[in-house]
Amino acid sequence: MKKLLLIFIAVLLVSVSLRGQVSIIPKPNKTEIGEGRFLLNKETTLFTNEQNSSNLTYLRDLLVGVTGFDFTVKKSLPSFNYISLTLVSPFSLPQEGYIMEITTKGIEIKASDRAGIFYGIQSLLQLLPPVVYSGRSTGHEVWSVPVLNIEDSPRFGYRGMMLDVSRTFFDAATVKKYIDWMAFHKINKFHWHLTDDNGWRVEVKKYPKLTELGAWRGDNEVLKPAFGSGSNRYGGFYTQKEIKEIVAYAAERHIEIIPEIDLPGHSKAVTASYPAVGCDGEDKSVSVQGEGQNVWCVGKESNFKMLENIIKEVAALFPSKYFHIGGDEVNYDAWDKCPHCQALMKEKGMVKHEELLNYFVRRMESILEKNGKHMAGWDEILDGGDLKPETRVYAWRSVAKGIESVSKGQPTIMMPGEFCYFDMKQSTIERGHNWAGIVSPEKTYSLDPTGTANLNEEQSKLIVGVQGALWTELLGRPVRFMEYQTYPRLAALSEVGWTQTENKEWEEFYKRLYSAHFERMYQMGIEFRLDPPKAVYNSGVIKVTAPYPWAVVRYTTDESEPQMFSPIYRGEIFTDKAHKFRFATFYKDEIKSVSVQPENSEYTYLKPVTRVETSMTENKKFPVKNVTDYNFATYFRTESKIKAGDHFTYIFEEPVKAKRITVETGIPNITFYGVTDGYVEFSYDGKEYTGKTWFVLNSAVLYPVKEVKSVRITTTAPNDGHILSLQDLKIE
Repeated sequence: MKKLLLIFIAVLLVSVSLRGQVSIIPKPNKTEIGEGRFLLNKETTLFTNEQNSSNLTYLRDLLVGVTGFDFTVKKSLPSFNYISLTLVSPFSLPQEGYIMEITTKGIEIKASDRAGIFYGIQSLLQLLPPVVYSGRSTGHEVWSVPVLNIEDSPRFGYRGMMLDVSRTFFDAATVKKYIDWMAFHKINKFHWHLTDDNGWRVEVKKYPKLTELGAWRGDNEVLKPAFGSGSNRYGGFYTQKEIKEIVAYAAERHIEIIPEIDLPGHSKAVTASYPAVGCDGEDKSVSVQGEGQNVWCVGKESNFKMLENIIKEVAALFPSKYFHIGGDEVNYDAWDKCPHCQALMKEKGMVKHEELLNYFVRRMESILEKNGKHMAGWDEILDGGDLKPETRVYAWRSVAKGIESVSKGQPTIMMPGEFCYFDMKQSTIERGHNWAGIVSPEKTYSLDPTGTANLNEEQSKLIVGVQGALWTELLGRPVRFMEYQTYPRLAALSEVGWTQTENKEWEEFYKRLYSAHFERMYQMGIEFRLDPPKAVYNSGVIKVTAPYPWAVVRYTTDESEPQMFSPIYRGEIFTDKAHKFRFATFYKDEIKSVSVQPENSEYTYLKPVTRVETSMTENKKFPVKNVTDYNFATYFRTESKIKAGDHFTYIFEEPVKAKRITVETGIPNITFYGVTDGYVEFSYDGKEYTGKTWFVLNSAVLYPVKEVKSVRITTTAPNDGHILSLQDLKIE
């Protein structure tokens, strides 16, 4: 009896919640809700008129695994208790569009193409209990959906996500899981950034050193440690067999994989494996990422033969008509000092080195055409000359670059970093880059790929889609940070790409997100980001506001991270030690937000007058004085790579009585370019040093027992970055 009552209440709650709207992400164009529900049970059957039954197999596998029902496949459409996947006459519905009609008798999904059927399935899954994604039924689920009619189609035909696997490597199983999550959100393009300075990830049988050498970093490898990967051997690559499996896996989910081999810059993995590829000359410059000798020489004709061979092998693995060649952030100094490149410029009558890039790009267009592909590249390929009309530009530097691209007649993907770069911070207190600003889910959602750019009708047609990008310098830790950085921002982007502008509104989207989609993502197995609570301290009282109405907020009182057993915030807290409190939002006590300290309770660190002595070279834009002003947002940065034995000493004008000194290195909230090999110690008299403490994850904590005169950092090996950054001491 109790079980029946629970089921009745569950059905009632679902019915009430769906009476006003259906919580589907991305939001459909048109939804009409009727009366009643269709109940799936052990007698429910499946039907399709598709010759290729992969959509039916996909749906059946999900449903059978979680419900335990058979879902027998019928050869003709039943009249009752069915799910039908029906292809209708071509072009009677928009490409990738679908109609879903649910009555008390059954469910019919209709579309003019197989992709439309698939996206109808995705909407159907979101109407079912969220455990459908996990395959782990509790036994209490009511497998029913509301009577309704949905007419839906995407705003853009290209809805993409880029994943960089060079800086941080993800195995094939993880990539497949990432593709599954994209499919659940109606994302249909996977831009796979397979090569960069920090690792070559695709097997090329004609050039085995690319993966034998170029896929690995470490002290004894041709590529040195980077981004915290450590001195041990780090890396990996995908065999051609694995890539074919992943391509097929994605195709079953109607996702096209667009490969990227980043050229002619970002190629340290190539030049380290095959040094003859690089430029000759005395160039000692580095790229914007700090890599030297990472550019293909354009003046060596042998390089184009090598590129033809590479493209021929790699292109054969990917059915996509497009192949991305990068073309971004070339270190032109290498070409400017290379006799071969300069001779080519003279021969061709070139004046600017951007013309060399255009020469390279046009050669790559021809090579790709031979292999049945069109070229794609970052917006730098616009520089220096014209492109073929089919060449696709990915506008990443700004919306303005997208406008420039379409004004030149190029098909363009809008992915400006300020909206679409998921390696950016999501708030000021979280890890991430910030050169493109804070990219919160709301900021991503606010992008209008055509309206933001104020394009005319012809230009708007050249915006073929929108894409997010996840660069992975910071994804080595913590575990599953990739998921945190991607979701729910990709859920927001999916609505940018799919939903018509007039149907979008942030507050309404956010309500759908926390009221229904959090649970779906949890059941998908995504460790998604939660907004932190807002905590404010005034007049001896801490007041906390949760990020959404039913959020659980837990806290600690000793500066430690809140955990699943920490007390739940239930009302105002009276205290005179507010700076010791930390608050975090929790979802099912398994997923938590970044923790926050109450506003107005910032602990006042000691700020003694300090000077510095160092063997390190100063970058004038990030001077030594930045670590003596006790502004924790600024930092010191060296001009060049450090070496073993380099030192940096903080000397106090007057001895300081401190119970704890925290020494943090690296750029604040980015956590690389810090001390990876070294230690810190302190001195009571400024001469003899004691308390040696080794750095762990770029940080160390000292506990002196009497007044301290100085603190000294000593490096025992070069760090894994091309520069070192240091911060103000936190003295308590």
